[in-house]
Amino acid sequence: MIVEIAALCDAATDQGGRLNILGAFDRLITPLPFIYPQCSAVFRIRYQRSEATMHSFRLSISNLQDQNLIPPLESEIPFPPLGDFFESGTINMILNMQRLHIAEEGKYMLRLRVDQIEVALLPLFVKDSTPHEPNPLAN
Repeated sequence: MIVEIAALCDAATDQGGRLNILGAFDRLITPLPFIYPQCSAVFRIRYQRSEATMHSFRLSISNLQDQNLIPPLESEIPFPPLGDFFESGTINMILNMQRLHIAEEGKYMLRLRVDQIEVALLPLFVKDSTPHEPNPLAN
């Protein structure tokens, strides 16, 4: 099993096995707290004939103190059997997140585990751009 594509993006679709990704990003520079109205975690996984079976998935997004930004998403997903002509297959996963609330700046890690093995790790850097008044005592 190989992760061919892993991205955090504004939106994604799968149309007949064709993965469409819009606005891939790895950083947010915005006034905090911030609510991201909609974003998606996207993965394209290539698998071999012997891996065509049911697999468990777990997606988490946490800060470096291991505090989750969202509750971990867990699911069972089948990798379909392959026809005789094909040596490998692909599966596209699009995990949509609505109203993602980010309160603190820092580094967050998006982790995808398949059958309890980490197969993708993406950073998300968040910087607070809230204007701050200068400290008059700082001179």
